[in-house]
Amino acid sequence: MAKIAMIAFLPIAAVTFGVMSLFIALNPQLTHNFDWAFGAYMNVALLSFVVAAPISWLVARRMMTRRDKRIADASARG
Repeated sequence: MAKIAMIAFLPIAAVTFGVMSLFIALNPQLTHNFDWAFGAYMNVALLSFVVAAPISWLVARRMMTRRDKRIADASARG
């Protein structure tokens, strides 16, 4: 399951970064102050990696469950 979690980690981190970046881009105070926006984007990049770790583990568990069900169905049929 750890291999699947590692594979899913980067795409999940990218999606979380994109979603959190939208909130920064839509914040009018940060769009006019470059120093604050730079710091906010750096924090969002770090936070996206931290948030992606448990989410990727949950996705890997979900993917393994589906895979195991598929293998069990194939062996029962034939």
